[in-house]
Amino acid sequence: MIIIVLIILSILTYVSWMNINNRTTRLVAGLISFGLLMVTILFLTANMNSHYGMKQVTTSSEKTIYSAGGSKSPAGMLITQQLRTKADNYVMIYADREDKKAKPHFVPDKKNMTEAVHKRATYKTADVDKATVKTVTTRWEWRNDFFKLMLGFGGEGHSLVKQTATVTVPEKTWVVLSAKQAKQLTAKQQMAAQDKTAAAAQQKQMREGVQAKVATYLKANPKASANDVADYTQQVTAEITAAAMKQMLK
Repeated sequence: MIIIVLIILSILTYVSWMNINNRTTRLVAGLISFGLLMVTILFLTANMNSHYGMKQVTTSSEKTIYSAGGSKSPAGMLITQQLRTKADNYVMIYADREDKKAKPHFVPDKKNMTEAVHKRATYKTADVDKATVKTVTTRWEWRNDFFKLMLGFGGEGHSLVKQTATVTVPEKTWVVLSAKQAKQLTAKQQMAAQDKTAAAAQQKQMREGVQAKVATYLKANPKASANDVADYTQQVTAEITAAAMKQMLK
């Protein structure tokens, strides 16, 4: 709309100064039309330079994520690859649903680098029960319909200011590793599985470790329900498995 206003005011300014014979009328009409033209130009310039007529709106969302290693392993796995273009910015592999295959997330969109440079993805470990990804997005939005009508010709509305995704995984039951480490871990696990005697001994050791912790838990919580015991057993199994995986990476 503002482009149309500029065209109309430009025409009015020209007509006022060039086609009106009466000196007083020409002066008044010319100054008014020229003044409005300058105000409109300043209005447009302010929008282009400092997003005048817009405001930053921040939204956030959070969802549960699942292991890159599938649901068969008691311990969760997050595979990361740091991007060279920016520190503490990663491509991460995990599953969006428990029954879905893991896939890369936060891969920069080379077809839309304008938005890609404003996006960052990182991770952290914490004392939490489940793995999540929290995305905080800030965009430019129009202050009201008037500004949108006047200035919404270039697609500035809803343009991205910044977006930060933070993946948080349980520090005791998940393992965070690079793509290279993931390959090394897989190779070591395959080699260990070939030695059936050693593999059986390791499984026995882990099983006894779980049983010992569960026994201690039952002693401290004699009134624990069957569901509570099952949940604790699952948690302890995941912790011991994760610890064994981390040990294999050393």
